[in-house]
Amino acid sequence: VILAAVPPTAAGTDPLDVLRSSGASELLGAGVLAFSLSAIVTSFIGFVVALTDFFADVFGAAGAANGSAESGDWRSRGRDFALTLLPPLAVSCYDPSLFFQAIDKAGAFGVSMLFGFLPAWLALAQRASESPVLVNSPGFLGGYTR
Repeated sequence: VILAAVPPTAAGTDPLDVLRSSGASELLGAGVLAFSLSAIVTSFIGFVVALTDFFADVFGAAGAANGSAESGDWRSRGRDFALTLLPPLAVSCYDPSLFFQAIDKAGAFGVSMLFGFLPAWLALAQRASESPVLVNSPGFLGGYTR
C-alpha cells in the first residue's frame, strides 16, 4: 500500500504493476518505470565501479611489489572487470532465484539488527555513560563491584 494507491482488493499483487497499469496516466506509468530502471542501473554501476577499483587496488599493490606493469593497462582492467562480473553471472546462471533468497536473508538480518539489537545497544551505551560500573568487568564471577 503506497499512499493508498493500491486498492485493498489487490492484495498479493505487485504495487508497481498496479501503478503502471492504472488508468490514471501514461506519464505516471512511464515515470514509475523510469525510476525503477534508474535505481537498478545506478546500483549496478556503483557495484561495478567499487568492486573493480577494489580489485585494481589489491592486484595493483601486489603487481607493484613484484615489479610488473602498472594497473592501468587493458589486461589488468579486463582482469578486474572479469573478476567483478563473471562470478555473479555464473551464480545467476546456476540458480536465478538465489538472488531473491539472498535479498530476503539480508533484509531479515538488517531488520533484526535495526529493531532488535540496536535499541538494546543504544540503551546499554546510554546507561554506561551515566554509570560506568555497568560496563566494567567485575572482580569476581556473577556480579559487579561498586
